Amino acid sequence: MHTSVSFNISKLKGGDKSEYEKIYHEFYDVLFALGKQYLMNAGEAEEVIQDAFLKLWEIRAELKENSHIRNFLYTLVRNNCLNQLRNKQNAEKLIRNYNYQELKYNYEALARLSDDYFQFKELKEKIEDAIAALPEDLKLVFKMNRFQDLRYKDIAQQLNISEKTVEARMSKALKILRNDLKDYLPIIYLISRLLS
Repeated sequence: MHTSVSFNISKLKGGDKSEYEKIYHEFYDVLFALGKQYLMNAGEAEEVIQDAFLKLWEIRAELKENSHIRNFLYTLVRNNCLNQLRNKQNAEKLIRNYNYQELKYNYEALARLSDDYFQFKELKEKIEDAIAALPEDLKLVFKMNRFQDLRYKDIAQQLNISEKTVEARMSKALKILRNDLKDYLPIIYLISRLLS
């Protein structure tokens, strides 16, 4: 247990770096474990802890002699973790909203196309033909990602290949499809959903 360690708040308030380092070494490991438990990411936990210790150094002159450094640091780390998690949730909402807007745009683009330009059935056939013409390994990865909504990680696990291989195959498939279907790219995402 580390509760027996005492700190000289006066020295810390005066800018004594050795006292600051003593606090840092005393609490780093437990704060890192706390941050990692909340964020499930070592890099993000490290950032949160560095921010907490930086804050301690910045406000050291305002500390009271009976300040509980441990409680102060725990509270900072916990609050910073919660802020990070909140920011992640907001970012995920923005991404979901962006995907919805993209789908809506694709749908509207499809709705604006006149019957004289092409028939929907013809477009569907062109896309099916282009996908069918892909090499088998590229076709499989493309269908799993676009039609089954599987992430690269999940595809890699199912096919027993690396995530980088999945990414490379998707990249090749999309390059071929872009070339074969260059006139229909704005609506390819929507059509791929309809084909599934």
